[in-house]
Amino acid sequence: MKKIIIAVIGAFFLSVALGLVANAQMPKEGTSSGTNTYAGTHKVIPLDNDRFVMVYDNMGVRVDDSGQGPFHGMATHNVGVAYFEKGVGRLKGYITSIDKDGDKIFIELTEEASQIASPTNGTGKLIGGTGKFSGIQGTMEYTRRNMRPVADGTHQAISKYKMSWKIVEAKQ
Repeated sequence: MKKIIIAVIGAFFLSVALGLVANAQMPKEGTSSGTNTYAGTHKVIPLDNDRFVMVYDNMGVRVDDSGQGPFHGMATHNVGVAYFEKGVGRLKGYITSIDKDGDKIFIELTEEASQIASPTNGTGKLIGGTGKFSGIQGTMEYTRRNMRPVADGTHQAISKYKMSWKIVEAKQ
């Protein structure tokens, strides 16, 4: 019994120490570029002959151009809404990106001149995070290329992005 207690205490201290080392290796600022590939569903709500609203929900994966870094391999979940008039629209969306440890970053997307046809350019603002990404702030630019859908009501796309970010410590 004594050996088990010592082993549990040792494992606890080791996990804390390794966790602190892993957290210390997370840079406090940087840049990243890569590709986000995703697929999802959408619903088109006609308003009249020239206008419609589209609500979407998609999931994907973020792959950093370097093949490494804090955002490489993150799962993404993106929800949003777009308003279109005569084929040109405005989009507002929110991405939650989740790393292998469950830590998240939150990004607000804006497209001022969305096109139904590809490619479309947009911007993003990193608005927060959890875990090692707590206090993250930054900006992103992207170009989205829509792919051929596999079925009605579905979509898939590839988005190339560049972002700059920093971790801002919370003021006490």
